[in-house]
Amino acid sequence: MIQDRDLRYNIPPKDARDRINRRATERAVHENLRRIEYDAAHAPPGLRQFSSQLRQVVWPQNFKLEKLKKYDGKENPENWITLYEIAVRSAAGDEHVLANYFPVVLDQASHQWLLGLPEDSFDSWEELRQAFIDNFIATCEQPGNKYDLERIRDRKNEPLRDYIRRFLDMCLKIPKISHGEAISAFIKGLRFHEALRNKLLRKRPTTVPGADQPPR
Repeated sequence: MIQDRDLRYNIPPKDARDRINRRATERAVHENLRRIEYDAAHAPPGLRQFSSQLRQVVWPQNFKLEKLKKYDGKENPENWITLYEIAVRSAAGDEHVLANYFPVVLDQASHQWLLGLPEDSFDSWEELRQAFIDNFIATCEQPGNKYDLERIRDRKNEPLRDYIRRFLDMCLKIPKISHGEAISAFIKGLRFHEALRNKLLRKRPTTVPGADQPPR
């Protein structure tokens, strides 16, 4: 028995450190598992990407958002989220409501972005808001300009009404373009409808031809 005790005290320093480190690691793993089990049983419901504190939400009575379009990745995220905030605030929602209702107003692709983030990514609505804007600002459709409009040109054998439709669709994506700029771009784009082009050059119209006609 005395010999065994002596052997225990004669363990090389490196082996002793390894044992101590291994036991410390085992305790840390055990404590982490206990914490996960406790959180699963006691943490408030909601996305794991939100901290436990952020998931603690008190919903306003009869909370409901009216006529809010889901975010589809095409709109400017900053503009869209501003409208979302206005809608939630008008329904008496606070920052916790803003965060916890947010997944409901995302389309499938945007929702997958949120679910793909690590657990406890966000402690506040402001953090979630900024991450959303930073992620989608580069992929959203940006407003066009008059140069985009000038790139719309008629095609060989294309019916005139199809060219007009494509041209007007681009006009809707360009903020604050003047009638003069739109008319000039429309005439410039007429390559295979020379008769109409020459007519418009002789007598300049005040609006884009067909702009006042209902779509077919």
